[in-house]
Amino acid sequence: MSDSPILELEKVSMSFDGKQVLRDVSLILHQNETCGITGPSGCGKSTLLRIVNDLLSPISGTVRFQEKDVKEWDPQELRRRVVMVPQEAKMFPGTVRANLVWGLRVHGMAADDEQLKTILQEVQLWPIDLDGNAENLSGGQKQRVAIARALLLKPKVLLLDEPTSALDTESALAVEKTINDLLSDYKMAVLIVTHNKEQAKRFTSKIVELENLTEAS
Repeated sequence: MSDSPILELEKVSMSFDGKQVLRDVSLILHQNETCGITGPSGCGKSTLLRIVNDLLSPISGTVRFQEKDVKEWDPQELRRRVVMVPQEAKMFPGTVRANLVWGLRVHGMAADDEQLKTILQEVQLWPIDLDGNAENLSGGQKQRVAIARALLLKPKVLLLDEPTSALDTESALAVEKTINDLLSDYKMAVLIVTHNKEQAKRFTSKIVELENLTEAS
């Protein structure tokens, strides 16, 4: 197995309207590693995830996925391999099944019910009614459906933006366990934004702490 980083950020900086939010952020992430991005509100944690996924372009610095600048990747292919789960586990109108396969359809892919059953077992949601209304799920269930939706794409990097912030402690721990259990199975790396330093210490193998540059200035 190669020891090459799966994801590398080199001196990434970002500003909005002349105000700097990120300054020279660097990190290296290998397969089967989980990195926590922590810091106060407004320090650019979610912005950093969007830069990694090439949804935003930094003012300076480089992001490399599998040793290639993200700008050199086809955007759709990059976002199939580097998949982001947003802070709010958005459920689209319709069934659990429709929500699970939404990402696959965007990328021209498909999955049968047996594959959906398997992924739901992996995120500890089976048995669940695939034809049930996704909006009727609990917050923890919605979060795990969102993670399952991402995992169906077989990502190499999973980007999680505050995935447990709206969950109770029991549900948050269940989501953490699910992600940790699946790391080696999917041969992926996880970059997780969290405001909870204790979660970062408990759940991740390395931590990058950002500062609020706007307040500092």
